[in-house]
This record gives sequence, C-alpha cells and structure tokens, in this order.
Amino acid sequence: MKKNVIVIGLISGAIVSIWMVISVAICDASGNFDGNMWVGYASMLLAFSLVFVGVKNYRDKNSNGLISLARHLKLGLYITLISSTMYVLSWLSPIMLSFPILWINTRHML
Repeated sequence: MKKNVIVIGLISGAIVSIWMVISVAICDASGNFDGNMWVGYASMLLAFSLVFVGVKNYRDKNSNGLISLARHLKLGLYITLISSTMYVLSWLSPIMLSFPILWINTRHML
C-alpha cells in the first residue's frame, strides 16, 4: 500500500507543481493572465484523477479485486495529501518567491 500511495502521490504532485511553475513563468513573462485559471483547474483535475488510478491499481494488484470503502477512502486521502503537499511546497519554493508578480499582487493587501 505504501509504495502505491507514494508513487501515485508523487506523480500527481509533480504534474500539478510543474504545470503551476510553468504557467506562472509564462504569465509573468507575457503579462497575460486570461484563461490561466482554467488551465490551473484542468491541471488539478488531471493530477487528482490519478487518485482513481492509484486506488484501482491497489484493488487489482493487492486485494484480488475487492476493497472496502474505508481502505478506498484512506488510499485516496493519502494520495491527495502527498500531492497537495507537493503543490504547497512548490508555492513556497525560492523559485516562486523570486517572481516579482507575486510581490506586486500582495503589496496592496498590506
């Protein structure tokens, strides 16, 4: 169970984190933010659809085609936790903090 959760969680987190870093860099360079919200939602939908893949993979390979609801929810929660943690860490990375657009957007809130 651990290997399945970690591998699928890391793949899902990598998808959403890399996509976010690329889209922020492109928007920062071009100054055009139109439609970027939908691209972000699409990447999260793609990444979090891997929760289904991870649970199905575990069900088929480790539990002979049967899985309880509690085990299913626990697997999905762990995969999502790893992926979401990677997404948050990518926002806190020094690369993201070096983008001036993040500082410009937060100055008016102070």
